[in-house]
Amino acid sequence: MRELIRSYEHSRDLAKDRIRQLTKERNMLRKNGDTARIAELDLERRIRLLYMEHGELACIVSHLNGYARRVEERGNT
Repeated sequence: MRELIRSYEHSRDLAKDRIRQLTKERNMLRKNGDTARIAELDLERRIRLLYMEHGELACIVSHLNGYARRVEERGNT
């Protein structure tokens, strides 16, 4: 169970890293006035989807942690 949780946490962290990279790229392009390139790369949609994925992964991790905690508590009683 813990390995599964670590796997989801790793995926969540990768999504967050990718959000940072794409946001940095979008901000740099916006600063340079290259809004056409932002649209061409579809950065806004990609960032939004990654935020959704990150949120879903965080929710899964939370549920799995809660489940693991309840299973451990049952084993200790």
